[in-house]
Amino acid sequence: MGHRHRDLTSEHVKEDMMAGYIIGLDNGTTSARAKMYDTTGVVVAAATSEYGCEYPHPGWVDQDIRLLDEANFEVIRRVVETSGVDPREIRSLGLSTQRGLHLYIDADGNILRDGRGLSWQDARHTAQLDQLRREIGDERFYAITGLPISAFWPIGKILWVAQNEPDVLRQTSKILSTQEYFLRRLSDVPDYVVDHSNASLFGLMDVDSFDWSRELLDLVGISADLLPSIVPSGHRVGAVTPSVARRTGLPVGLPVSTGGGDQQCAGIGAGAIRPGLCELTFGTAGNSVAFLAEPVNDPNRVITRSVHATPYRAWEAEGIQAAAGAAYRWFRDNIGYMARYIEPFTRTDPYIVINALAADSPAGANGLVFHPYLAGSMTPHYDEHARAGFLGLTLKHTLGDMARAVLEGVAYEAREVLDGYDGMGLELNEIRLAGGATKSELWCQIQADVYGKPTAVLREGECAVLGAAILGAVGAGVFDNVEEGVDATVHVDRVFQPDPACHERYTELWDIYRQAYKALSESGVYRALSAAQTR
Repeated sequence: MGHRHRDLTSEHVKEDMMAGYIIGLDNGTTSARAKMYDTTGVVVAAATSEYGCEYPHPGWVDQDIRLLDEANFEVIRRVVETSGVDPREIRSLGLSTQRGLHLYIDADGNILRDGRGLSWQDARHTAQLDQLRREIGDERFYAITGLPISAFWPIGKILWVAQNEPDVLRQTSKILSTQEYFLRRLSDVPDYVVDHSNASLFGLMDVDSFDWSRELLDLVGISADLLPSIVPSGHRVGAVTPSVARRTGLPVGLPVSTGGGDQQCAGIGAGAIRPGLCELTFGTAGNSVAFLAEPVNDPNRVITRSVHATPYRAWEAEGIQAAAGAAYRWFRDNIGYMARYIEPFTRTDPYIVINALAADSPAGANGLVFHPYLAGSMTPHYDEHARAGFLGLTLKHTLGDMARAVLEGVAYEAREVLDGYDGMGLELNEIRLAGGATKSELWCQIQADVYGKPTAVLREGECAVLGAAILGAVGAGVFDNVEEGVDATVHVDRVFQPDPACHERYTELWDIYRQAYKALSESGVYRALSAAQTR
């Protein structure tokens, strides 16, 4: 009977936890977003606070970490206030953060470089990337990290700081991503700890041992003491302190857990924790995540094999696009800008106007092709010199053709990534979409037709926030494991089926898209344009 009593008590505790609410916080490139969910994934309250990047020189991108920190506190406070929920019913907090952004902390916890971190978008360190290619080479670097040598990862920027700002490195006590910095700001965690998914994208972690690579640390000239300790995602690290409670309205003692990198969290929030599913986000950048239960490397070394944000050891194949939603926003602001001017009079979202124009153009945009390399190319080319452009533009083309070509061009780039997954032997049977692009049914259908696969939109489109909430709930014991959390909260809303005729048309144009990139890259045109823009 004693055992039965303990089981019943455990069941009652579980029922009480499941009756509460969970919060996910996503600190992204341009905004912080927080959402409160019930334990079935229904949104109870949401808040967003925007901020920006700084561009001190061409190719340089900094972020003021203090603004990001303030935004975190603001969105959490607003979510708690507007939810109408008794704070005592809140069970957990989990955190998703942008990857690649990193900062330098002194012994007193102050952010060096005038409070600025170096963004994942920063490309000041091309010379250091060339140094990495000479001294370790792409093949060895990929074997250790699962990553191609790229401007995205902090390793090259750390080399740049060491060579160009040596005083900063001398004063540095820790080099951090924002995950571990914000965990200390939001809880009583005694030390800086990084979840294994964020750690795997420093460019300094051994992706098989889940520890910092001595070979790479020696190459950069830093010790492991300068980096945070690595722990699993969904791992409780601390609790909300009285001072944090006063600023946010969260209850004192609320469990705070590691989440993960934003795209790994999006994979969790989309349910991409089983083979055959791929999560694809078009936010500022574009990212796709496919689950790997076992380590599988890309023979071409262009698809990243980093660590997933599951609490257990698992990996994810990932492709990254430097400008996805950013490409469409650029089009809105610079070419389709009239839609913004008429907004005060029509009270119509400019994107709705531009989408309507794009919908009047047929599949293939009347033969117009767009390269979306407004911030260079990531997967599969890793070409920081690549530049965007329309191909095939004539006097017959309309604004609608151009708008549709932008939507299609971003999808063509994503198809290159999915093609890389095929080369790894991954059999994907469904693409699950996340991010702002899911608001456009036209873009969702274009993607299904370009990929030639069923493409699903989820009830919760902001998958990174939900994924963070799930991981926080796992760390707090609300869910026994990440699978239980996903099954309870992740729900497919609708599925777009590919049109065979459109897929055939897109395949024809996708081949032209790829041939054009190859010609412009191999001829040195991109590199020459890049050099001309920095003079």
